Amino acid sequence: MNETLDGIKAIAAPLITMVLGMIVLMMDLGSGPEAVRRRRSLPTISIVGLVMTGIVALVSNVGRQLMVQPGQEAAAFFGRGMVADVFGSVFCVVLCIVAGLAIAMSDRYLEERGINHGEFYALVLFSTAGAMLMAQANDLVNVFVGLEVLSVALYILCGFARRDRRSEESAVKYFLLGSFASGFLLFGTALIYGAVGLSARTLGINLGFPGSFTNFEVIGQVLRESAQQGQPLASSSLFVTGVALLMVGLGFKASVVPFHTYAPDVYEGAPTPVTAFMSAGAKIGAFAAFVRLFHTLLNAESAEPFRIVLWGLAAATMIVGNVLAVRQTNIKRMLAYSSIAHAGYILVGVLASGVREAYQYAHQAVLFYLFVYTFMNLGAFALVIWLGRNGEEYTRISDYSGLARKQPLAALAMSIFMLSLAGIPPAAGFLGKLYLFMSAVQAGEALLAGIGLVVSAIGVFYYLNLIVRMYFYEPSDAVDFGVVRGGGARWAALLAAAVTLIFGLLPNPLIGPRPADEDVVDTVRDLRLRDRTRTPRPEGTPPTPAPTTEGAPGS
Repeated sequence: MNETLDGIKAIAAPLITMVLGMIVLMMDLGSGPEAVRRRRSLPTISIVGLVMTGIVALVSNVGRQLMVQPGQEAAAFFGRGMVADVFGSVFCVVLCIVAGLAIAMSDRYLEERGINHGEFYALVLFSTAGAMLMAQANDLVNVFVGLEVLSVALYILCGFARRDRRSEESAVKYFLLGSFASGFLLFGTALIYGAVGLSARTLGINLGFPGSFTNFEVIGQVLRESAQQGQPLASSSLFVTGVALLMVGLGFKASVVPFHTYAPDVYEGAPTPVTAFMSAGAKIGAFAAFVRLFHTLLNAESAEPFRIVLWGLAAATMIVGNVLAVRQTNIKRMLAYSSIAHAGYILVGVLASGVREAYQYAHQAVLFYLFVYTFMNLGAFALVIWLGRNGEEYTRISDYSGLARKQPLAALAMSIFMLSLAGIPPAAGFLGKLYLFMSAVQAGEALLAGIGLVVSAIGVFYYLNLIVRMYFYEPSDAVDFGVVRGGGARWAALLAAAVTLIFGLLPNPLIGPRPADEDVVDTVRDLRLRDRTRTPRPEGTPPTPAPTTEGAPGS
């Protein structure tokens, strides 16, 4: 009984979020003036509930350092299928911020379109709970469950503007492609279950704890011990195929090339608050699972093929996202390709986490980047909603010509977001990219970091293009940026702009001290020299055990 209560406490954040969504649904029942008053209070209730959930997610790790140390002294529950660690808790806090900002910017938007229903807020909360489950999952089956809770709510949200054909088209595209991606992930999970179980029983591997063959800890143990016995699981065609299918499912949610093609159309057609939530919420859930899965895979022997594939995905995603964003004339499509490029940057950190000497710094860099990405990306979408009026949005980039003369505060906020997305100081995006690329150098992936720097320079072009239009072009007569009622979107955009600047100027609590450049160079050189000068092992000496994954997510 005590163990069950401890498990419920460990996953309190997703449970509270799910219950909060049910409460919001029940409060929306009924009709008449009283029901209307209750409906208007739903955004406030949802945001207050998310704030409380974020606090619970933080205090659920009492006694742990707030400095992010993935999986340190992690406690596993429910058959070791869920894990309670600071890594997952910080992800849950960031997801609360994403959902809170998305709800805050939606009030006027939903009212002007006649779709201000309680189901919207409940679906956002349900989707957030699914992403939280993915962040704390220690088993592929639980990852799938969280992914489906996240996805089904998003399918409905994309088509929430029922009278808008573009919204309906967005929902259909996302549903069809997302269903296939979920099928790939589930099939990959089944193949991994079979491959791990077959290897464990064939080689007589004695698992030190009860757990499913889809548990990350079990997979890690079988990978290590099978390699020590000369029959590495990582070389099994069944296992490799399963991992490939998993990458399809998770890559779709994270908008990783070549599974990104849905993103521009879905982002453009979905209601803008939904686009904002999807651009960060789905990505955070997917990358939480990515980090736990690939830390298990990349720390095993015979993991070089996985590293090569992940290297290629990261490079392709950064290049394709930035190059295709240059030609976009619609700001929502431009931000869609921008989010694809940023998924590539985050993959750089995931790849670096596979090197034992760099994994802690890489995990911290990924967390910090996702945190600041939340504010700079959602802030840009909030500003689009802020400037809209009478149910219409200005989504063409040319519409923002001369914005600084009519709405100087909005132009300043948008400039901060664009500078941060481009990685230009003093905005927080600069430090985010710096940490990710430094983790790659620390892991010996200097070439990938160099590619990231080059394509980031390409990204500067389309981000600065919007700033130039706002400040140096004449206003368009067809666009009226007069007095606009910003509502919650205005405050969400200003809050996001302030946080983006603060985390770009002040030391942040999400990442430890940065290694000096010479320390990074010395680390990489020492690793290479150690590999080249390793003395041969005398005949008959047992092989050196593979590095353990103690301190990794889910350990």
